[in-house]
Amino acid sequence: MHAFRSILLAITKQHTSDMALQQAFRLVKDNRASLLIVLFDNSLEVMHRFQFLPWEQKLEDKLRVQMEEDLEALKEKAWDEGIKANTLIVSGRPRQTIQQVAKEHDIDLVVKLADPSGVLARNQLTGNDLALLRRCPVPVLMMADRNQLTHFTGKILVAVDVGSPDENAGSLNKKLTQYGLYVAAQEEAELHLVSVWGLPANPRALQTLSDEELYELQEITRHRYQHKLDELTQTLGLDGQDKPVPVHTHLLKGQPAIEIQRLANDIDVDLIVMGTLGNHTQGLLVGNTAENILNGVYCSILAVKPEGFTDPLAVK
Repeated sequence: MHAFRSILLAITKQHTSDMALQQAFRLVKDNRASLLIVLFDNSLEVMHRFQFLPWEQKLEDKLRVQMEEDLEALKEKAWDEGIKANTLIVSGRPRQTIQQVAKEHDIDLVVKLADPSGVLARNQLTGNDLALLRRCPVPVLMMADRNQLTHFTGKILVAVDVGSPDENAGSLNKKLTQYGLYVAAQEEAELHLVSVWGLPANPRALQTLSDEELYELQEITRHRYQHKLDELTQTLGLDGQDKPVPVHTHLLKGQPAIEIQRLANDIDVDLIVMGTLGNHTQGLLVGNTAENILNGVYCSILAVKPEGFTDPLAVK
């Protein structure tokens, strides 16, 4: 059974890289999936707003020819890899149109190169990319432009929240770990599973406890998180000698965004698999913790929604 059957490679303003193409092609081949290359361009919409221009149709025709040539070149690169790709031109940005395209073509993974942002080009995601991660109902692989990271480290990090009281958290944690395990196996990489714990009270309330009481509360909380993390690895068969890839677990104390950022950068991971979980399945996600993580790491991101997620801003 393959995790991804139909993959969409999203291109914006002819912005792509050989790394993004090769990653998409490898996923297609490893999963025996179909590939749809979509060029999203807002220029056509802008052109239509200036209908008074006498040369509007001429400019639109030339723009379409250029985009078709770009797509044909990408299609030939896919063919060189033994992949027969379909292509499509969509007027608009992925944040506005990706849901409909994914639905119409039964897509179950979107691959996109992060748009340039600032001097570092990836230290912070653009508003469009964040909106896509929030709203897209299928997993999104947002790839870093890794010109500054030239080698593959072979490390996949999965961020889970084993202490969340949300009833959907358990199933999402399992789903995230399965995705991470699947990608790690395909990439022959290590799997790093991380969860961050903290005391379930505000600092002012904690000041009323004695040192002994505070220590006991810390130990109870840490053991609870460790038990939940062990349960997750045991459920997925990642605690024995016959696990499919090397697995490392990390239980850290502190603020989740800060500690996950620090771990990801310290061990130099290639990819973070993370979820977007709110109080209910219908809502605007990613959430503050996830967005803070996204804006503090240089690696690629695989963002996964809970089962039943729907975008409340999608056109009915």
